[in-house]
Amino acid sequence: MLIGNFLKNIKKEFKNHQFAGLSFNSEDCKKNYIFFAIQGTKSDGTKFIDHAIKKGATVIISEQKFEGIKNKVLFLRSKNVRKILSELSYKTKKNIPKNLIAVTGTNGKSSIADFYFQLLNLGNKKVASIGTLGVKTKNSLKKVSNTTLDPIKLSKILNDLKKQKIDNVIMEASSHGLKQNRLDGLKFNTTIFTNLSHDHLDYHKTFNDYLKSKLYLFEKLLKPRGTIITDSKIPEYKNLKRISLNNKLDLQALSKSNNGIDIYSHQFRDDKQIVEIKYNQKHYKLKINLIGKIQLKNLFMAMLAAKKSNLKFDQIVKLASRVKSVIGRFEKIGTLKNNSKVILDYAHTPDALKTCLTNLKEQFENKRIFIVFGCGGNRDKDKRPIMGKIANQYCDRVYLTDDNPRDENPKKIRLAIKKTIDKSKVFEISSRSKAIHKAILDLKTGDILVIAGKGHEQTQDYGNFVNKFSDRLEILKNIKLKNKILSTNIKINILKEISNSPQINSNIKIKNASINSKTIKKNDIFFAIKGNNKDGNLYVNEAFQNGASLVIANNQKKSKKKIVVDDTLQLLTEASSKLRENLSSKIISITGSCGKTSLKELLGKTLSKISNVTYSPKSFNNKFGVPLSLFNLKKNDEFGIFEIGMDKKGEIDYLSKIIKPDVGVITNISYAHIKNFKNIHQVALAKSEIINNIKTNGILVLNQDDRFYNLHKKIAKKKNINIFTFSLKNKSANIYLEKIVKERSKYKIFVNVNKKQIYFYVRLIFENNLKNLLATIAIISIFKDTQKLEKNIFLDYEMTKGRGDIIKVKLKKKSIYIVDESYNSNPLSLKSAIKNFDELKIDNSKKKLILSDMLELGNYSKKLHLEAGKEINKTSLKNINVVGKHILHTYKNLDKHRRGVILKDKSKIIDLIKNDLNNNDYLMIKGSNSTGLNNLVNKLKTGKFNAL
Repeated sequence: MLIGNFLKNIKKEFKNHQFAGLSFNSEDCKKNYIFFAIQGTKSDGTKFIDHAIKKGATVIISEQKFEGIKNKVLFLRSKNVRKILSELSYKTKKNIPKNLIAVTGTNGKSSIADFYFQLLNLGNKKVASIGTLGVKTKNSLKKVSNTTLDPIKLSKILNDLKKQKIDNVIMEASSHGLKQNRLDGLKFNTTIFTNLSHDHLDYHKTFNDYLKSKLYLFEKLLKPRGTIITDSKIPEYKNLKRISLNNKLDLQALSKSNNGIDIYSHQFRDDKQIVEIKYNQKHYKLKINLIGKIQLKNLFMAMLAAKKSNLKFDQIVKLASRVKSVIGRFEKIGTLKNNSKVILDYAHTPDALKTCLTNLKEQFENKRIFIVFGCGGNRDKDKRPIMGKIANQYCDRVYLTDDNPRDENPKKIRLAIKKTIDKSKVFEISSRSKAIHKAILDLKTGDILVIAGKGHEQTQDYGNFVNKFSDRLEILKNIKLKNKILSTNIKINILKEISNSPQINSNIKIKNASINSKTIKKNDIFFAIKGNNKDGNLYVNEAFQNGASLVIANNQKKSKKKIVVDDTLQLLTEASSKLRENLSSKIISITGSCGKTSLKELLGKTLSKISNVTYSPKSFNNKFGVPLSLFNLKKNDEFGIFEIGMDKKGEIDYLSKIIKPDVGVITNISYAHIKNFKNIHQVALAKSEIINNIKTNGILVLNQDDRFYNLHKKIAKKKNINIFTFSLKNKSANIYLEKIVKERSKYKIFVNVNKKQIYFYVRLIFENNLKNLLATIAIISIFKDTQKLEKNIFLDYEMTKGRGDIIKVKLKKKSIYIVDESYNSNPLSLKSAIKNFDELKIDNSKKKLILSDMLELGNYSKKLHLEAGKEINKTSLKNINVVGKHILHTYKNLDKHRRGVILKDKSKIIDLIKNDLNNNDYLMIKGSNSTGLNNLVNKLKTGKFNAL
C-alpha cells in the first residue's frame, strides 16, 4: 500500500512510500509497518521508536519535529498521532458496515446497545454490538479489553462483520475513546446521548472536558443529515439541539411527542412495567419485562435507533415486550421462594447508584432494600463518600465489601465509603463472596438486594493478583442455599419470619385460615384470637381434631405445628399486610354507607367468571374479617376484593393501611353509624380515609350521584389519585346508564363506558341493583376490555341474602313471598328498599311490610325515623306494620290509611304472618341486625316456622 493514497497532506517525495500494516505497540511491528509513537498517559511511544524499527517498521509517525527519510525509514510529524492512527486504520479496511450507530453518555450505554441488538435480532436483521460486554453477534460473544477499542482492533472487527454481511452495528463510545480519537475516520448514521454525570474525572480533570469529549461524537463524527437521539429532559439537550441546528441534523428526543417518544401512562406490575407511549401522534401500549423505570429510557432510545435501521415502528413495539435485561444491568438473578429479589447491577458511579436505588424504591414500594457494594481502587477517590451517602439514604442495610481494589489498600477504600453510612446499617465484610452470602441469607419475604459495581465482570483485581470472581455465580450459589430453608408457600415463610418460629416445618401444607375452630378443615390454619366473648385458645384442640395443620395461639407451648405469640390478631394483621405486598393481585377495597356487601358480591362473582378472584365472605369488614380475608388470598389470584366497614373515625384508615388498595370504592354516604359522629359530613370524611391508602397510581371509584361526590373528588385530587366515576343519570361520568329495554323475562341495559356504548342482560332493575351494576362495570373497565365481556355475564346474579332477595315460603295451606331486607337498616337502605318494593309489579293489596328500628343513629334517630315516614307517604304502599321503639316515630308520621298494626314483640309478628297474610302475599321485612329480625327471617326462609 502506498502511503500517499491514505494521507493527503504529505510531501510528494513521500507519497510512494510503501507500508504493509499499522501498529502503536513496538512489539507488534512487522516488516514495512507504520509505527505510531503515541504520547500516552503512562508511557511515551517515542521511547520505543528504535525498537519498532528493529522489528521492521519503515514509517514512524510521531510528534517529533523531524520529517524526512533516515536510514530508509520515513519519519512523519503530526500534532495528533492518535487521530492519524484512527483515520488510517479505517481507510485501510475499506469494507465496513453501512449503518453505524454510536451511543455515548455516563450511564446506559451497554443497555441501549444491547436493547438495539435484541430488537434487530428479533426483527430478523443481521446486527452486531461492540462495547463493554464484548463483540456480540447472533451466534457469538467475544470479550474485549476496553469499552471503545483501539482503532486497529476495531477496524479489523468491523471488516470481519462486513464479511459476515452484517451492516447494522451499534458501538459504545466512551469518553476516553472519543478524547483519544479512536473513532475518527468513521462516520455514523445515528448517534445517541444518554446522560452525563460524575465519572472519569481522574482522567478528564474537569467536568467541562468530560462533556466536550462526549460532544465530539456529534460535532465531528456524524454523517451529513444524520440522526441524534437523546432525552429532552437532560441539561445537555440544549448543546445537542445547537449542534443539530448548526449541522442540519435530525434530532429525536424522548419526552418530545412531535419528534420522538413521549410516555403517556405508566404503572409497575411487580418486576414488569405497563407503559403507554405516544409516537407520531399514535398511541401504543407495551408490557415491558424490565426492572427499573430508567430502563424505559434506554429501551425507547434503542427503539428510535431501530426505527432508523429500517424496522417498522409497529413491529418494534411488538418486539419490545420480548426484550430482556442486559447482563449485569438491573438484572434479576435466580428466584427465591420468599419473593425476595436479587438484582445484579453495574452501577459504579454516584449517579448510576442513585438511579438504580431510586428506581428500585419506586418500583418496589414499601420494600426493604439491601445493597452489597464497594468502590474500585486507582480511580476517582472523591466519589467514595458520595456513594456511601447514597447507599445510606436509600438502603435499609449496607453490606460494605471490596470491588476491584487494584493497587490500593482495600481497607482504606472501605473506610472512605463508610464515613457517610450510619453505623446501625453497615455490615463491613471484606470478602465479596462472604458479603453476598450474608446478604442473601438475611433476605426476608419481599426484600430487594442489589449487588452493585461489578455487573458482568468475571474477575476481581487486587493489583498483585487477579482472582476469578463472578457476582452472578456467587448469587446463584447462595440463592440455592437459601431456598433449602424456605417454604414454597409464601404464607409459611411470612409467619415464620414475623413470629421468629424456625421450628415450624417449611413443608407444612396450608389451605385457608380461620378464626372459628368449627369451620376448620384439613390443612387449614387456625388463629386462636381472644375476643370480647370467647377465647380462641380454648379451641386449639378442636381445631387440630378438625384437621388444622398449623395453629397460631398464645398461652400455649411451642411445637412444630404451633406458633405461639403474645397477640394472635396482631400477627394475623402483620402477616396479611406482608402477604398483600408480595402478591401481584390487584386489590379492590369497597367502603360506603350502603351497598358494600352487595357490590362486593356482584363484583366478586362477575370477575370470578373471567379470572382468579378471592373476595371476603359475608360481612368480613372489620379488624378481624379484613386481615383474615386478606390472608386467604391465593398466589394466582388476579384480584382480591375486600369490604371495609366502620363505626368510628380512624377505622377505615387502619383497615385500608393493611389492604393498600389499587382501587378504592366509596359507594355512597348516609346516616349509617352516625351515632359516633356529630354530623353526616364527618361520616363522609371518615369514609374518605380510604383515599389516603390507595397505592401510587391507584384509582378511586366514586358514585357521581352521591351528595358528597365533590368532597371526595377534591380530597383525591390533593392526593394525586386518579378518579373514575359512575352515575345513573349524569352523562359526564365515565360510566353512565343510557337506557333500559324490557325483553320478555329479562332487561337489556345500555351503558356508556368511556364514550362507547355496550349492553348487558339482567333480571333485576331495582335502583340499588343498577348502581351496583354500574360500579362493577366501572371497576372491571379499569383492568379489562368491557366490550369483550359476555352479554349475559350479569344475568344469573341473585340478590345477596337479606338485601332484597325474594323467596317463596309454604305455611300450611298457604304460600307467601318473603322480600328479605332484614340484613340491616339505615335511612338510605330503607329508602331504597321501600322504592324497590313499591315498584314490584304486583297488586298493591298483596304487599305488606314489617318495619323495625334503624339503630346506631344517635341523636339523629327521631328525625331520621320521622323522615322515613314522609318517604313512605310518597309511595303507593299501605299496610305498614311496625315493631320496636324508634320505628314508632315513622309509624306516627304515616298517612292513616297506610298504617297497619303496632307489633309489641316477635310473637305478634308470627301471629300476623299466620293470621293476616293471604295466599301469595308479598311480605317485606326490614330492620337493623340488632333487632333480631334477621334471625327470624332466616328461620322463616328455611321452613322452620314451627320452631318460632
